[in-house]
Amino acid sequence: MKTEFSLVNDKLTLSFNINPPHNITYQLRYFGLLESNNHERYLYEGLINKIKILETLNFLEKKGIKYNLDNKINEYLENLKNKEKNKKKHQEFLISIKNNSDKNNFNKFVSSLDNLFLKRDLANHQLKTLHHLYNSNSAAIFSVPGSGKTSVVLAFYEKLKLENKVDHIFIIGPVNCFVSWEREFLLNIDRKLELKILGGGNSPEDRKIFYEKKLKKELVMAHFSTIANDLDYLKDFFKDNRFLLVIDEAHNIKKIDGAWSNAALHLSECIDYKVVLTGTPLPNDLRDIYNYLDFLYGENFILSKKDRMKIEILLNKDKKYEAIEFVREKINPFYTRVTKKELNLSKPIFNTPILVDMNPIEEEIYTAIQTKIRNYGKKSFLDNYEFIQKICRARIIRLKQAASYIKNLDTAMTEDYLEEGEKLFDNSHIKNLIYKYDKLEKPAKLTKLISMVLDLKKQNKKVLIWSTHLKTIDLILNSLRTEGVNTKKITGEVNRDIEEKKNIMDQFNDPNSNLDALVALPQACSESNSLHKACQNAIYYDLNYNAAEFLQSLDRIHRVGGSEILPVFYNFLHYKNTVDTKVYDRVFQKADRQMQIIENDNLTFDLSDDDENWETLYNELSL
Repeated sequence: MKTEFSLVNDKLTLSFNINPPHNITYQLRYFGLLESNNHERYLYEGLINKIKILETLNFLEKKGIKYNLDNKINEYLENLKNKEKNKKKHQEFLISIKNNSDKNNFNKFVSSLDNLFLKRDLANHQLKTLHHLYNSNSAAIFSVPGSGKTSVVLAFYEKLKLENKVDHIFIIGPVNCFVSWEREFLLNIDRKLELKILGGGNSPEDRKIFYEKKLKKELVMAHFSTIANDLDYLKDFFKDNRFLLVIDEAHNIKKIDGAWSNAALHLSECIDYKVVLTGTPLPNDLRDIYNYLDFLYGENFILSKKDRMKIEILLNKDKKYEAIEFVREKINPFYTRVTKKELNLSKPIFNTPILVDMNPIEEEIYTAIQTKIRNYGKKSFLDNYEFIQKICRARIIRLKQAASYIKNLDTAMTEDYLEEGEKLFDNSHIKNLIYKYDKLEKPAKLTKLISMVLDLKKQNKKVLIWSTHLKTIDLILNSLRTEGVNTKKITGEVNRDIEEKKNIMDQFNDPNSNLDALVALPQACSESNSLHKACQNAIYYDLNYNAAEFLQSLDRIHRVGGSEILPVFYNFLHYKNTVDTKVYDRVFQKADRQMQIIENDNLTFDLSDDDENWETLYNELSL
């Protein structure tokens, strides 16, 4: 049996001299070659870019089937071989850039930056990241929060713009990051900023009109949901303009086949220069890294289908560390990463948690909740495991709410049954105490907090206060203002008004402003926000279980550009013998483990189970 290969207008054709058996035709179909409708000849056809051409040739050789290739096929295969050689050569070059092995090349690059309109110098670790990014054209930056990733990207943009490769920069990210990008642009680039934020206040029709007009704005920003909603319009918009495209807080696009992820991947096909930014790249699933790579270089360029299949096989065989090493080796040339220790910042000071005795009424309510937990027998737990797991979680949440501020329990009055005929708040006396709490007493933790803030105010020091409950934030805000402390808050509600959030952050970062204290919700202020210019003190009124979010919050006041000399102080307020201490211990255990991973010299993946383990905590609190 013999076959001839021919290539005409990207269509590959195989013609056999005899009708091939079914096992051959079945395999050809798998490789992307389908039988032609011409039944007089034994032809199999497919588009060259859809066919596994090398696998097809290897298969035919193994079967002992002789084949002839026309000149076009030979030329195509030679191009494939050259592309692979060039790819390998480029990867080796990027590794040498990361290792800074050619000092002369690096120094020459740094000298070329003198022509840029930058208002401030980059630190050495930023210059190394920029050097790699520039030589990559597209790359990921996985440096820790506070390392100055935004400044690096803006310098990259300015160099591309000076070389007439791009005209605008487009940022896709959470609303939290918009204020930071605007501020950093003004701090880094010496010209007036023309800015457009898509979504929020402008309607879909307004955005459609904007896309169709000649673009005059230099910096354009959009939330992930906006690009998903406007994808069809944005494709043409991107083709008509030359952008540097940046995904900030890129862990938001790690979901395979998610709406946000797919939109970002589609838009990336229109752009030559792209950057992925995240300070928390560590996935619990190796597949979380796929979208970053496909966004930067196209599907299957860095990790081919064969590579991904190998990863699946290794994971299925419980060989996760082999899978990790395989992925690390593949992606190593295409990202840079600065660890916390490389920033040479002052050592943060974690003060021993301050233990506070509850006031009588809050203690009575807290004890009533805990008594319900203790009285809920383990037999019931085992008899109805799934239901009781939900109950465990709900009860722990109630304890956390009570330990923060009793009025957080207002919404719990109608909560689900613990057992038939029994509710957590079935005691009318306890209900009445919750409803009237503000008239009966103040939380003991609040009294201690006010004392601490007033002491800092006397020393002319600003303070950042964290709480995970909105009602608690409002309580702290109003109480401090009553004491003459100029206080503002940042929550999701404030985030909706970007200008208001920007003004609050500017005031807080200004050492000469009279804004003494800022109360913040971690979810609204943990990503892409710098609060370190005039503040070295943070107080955690309460905590949740999210270790990554906690680490982000620590970095708000411990960052490049202010924390190199001055130490920062972290204080924690706990009620004695309550869930406060349990949550603190667990969060620090998880945070310590994550920091060990983050500070590793190479990008490392954490595939361990990071579940909050409500059942264990429930049992501890039941003792």
